[in-house]
Amino acid sequence: MGLSLENLSKNYQGQVIIPTWNAEFGAEDRVAILGGNGSGKSTLLKLLSGQISPSTGRMSCPEIPEDKWTQSISYTGPHVDLLDAFSPRELFEQHERLRPLRFEANLQNLPIAREAMERPLSRLSSGMKQRVKLALAIWTDAPLLLLDEPCSHLDLSGIKWFQELLAHSLTPSQNYTHRMLWIASNHKKEEISHCQLSIHPSGEAVVPL
Repeated sequence: MGLSLENLSKNYQGQVIIPTWNAEFGAEDRVAILGGNGSGKSTLLKLLSGQISPSTGRMSCPEIPEDKWTQSISYTGPHVDLLDAFSPRELFEQHERLRPLRFEANLQNLPIAREAMERPLSRLSSGMKQRVKLALAIWTDAPLLLLDEPCSHLDLSGIKWFQELLAHSLTPSQNYTHRMLWIASNHKKEEISHCQLSIHPSGEAVVPL
């Protein structure tokens, strides 16, 4: 499995946000998208997730049918809204009816107090909500995992938990032989510690990580 980007680009109202990309990525690549605010990081992830359509070009992956692209990607980012009326437990139960979870998914490994697991998400802190969003995305069984600024709203203990959670979820699963990882970050080392390759949204290589 790998990811091919063929003449992929995105323009908004005549402004080039993502220049034309032609690139091949391997089945086990772990890619950091690095850039400042407004550089196009989030736009690139939204393109890869199928949330927005490219202005030109296409993406392809042998394990992802083109007509089921959005259902085969796992994504989270700052603009993802949770169903605030649900408790974390209810959210995971509802999600699992729609998307399979990986074998290591276990709510006991979510660092939230037991009583908070039963509260509506609207009553949780931004840090707790971020933990829920990350666990939901990382534990969803998908061959391509996309994380936009994953350490937002996390304290030091939350960052350590995120890094350990991700480390245990980059292995093959019941349904996929490989897992690719893309993380958009404003050059935060704690977010991209598992990445091996770094690029700018323009498609240019970035060194060092």
